[in-house]
Amino acid sequence: MNYYDGKMLDFVQKRQVERIKFMENLGRNVLPQQVKRIQQNDKMVMKDLVLPGWLDWDLLYEWSMRRKVIDNPRECILCNEKAELGVDFNMKFLCEACFFKIKGM
Repeated sequence: MNYYDGKMLDFVQKRQVERIKFMENLGRNVLPQQVKRIQQNDKMVMKDLVLPGWLDWDLLYEWSMRRKVIDNPRECILCNEKAELGVDFNMKFLCEACFFKIKGM
């Protein structure tokens, strides 16, 4: 179990619902460029973000490593998810997961 899982389990055990909701919605408040900076271990990004005092750097870093930032996202026509890998079929983009689902039918 890593640090992020331990903290989330600790929040659940102590019934700190506000902290759990904040961590779940953190992706809406942090820009993709900021997530990349966090993943590069740039602690200067903490000055750009408005974060509560209980959220330390280690928890923020572990959270960012769970997030996948796609450099050149393209939207799949089937699942409407943004993906980097996939195939173009009749000038439409299929993500890798949808392509393998269709191929397996």
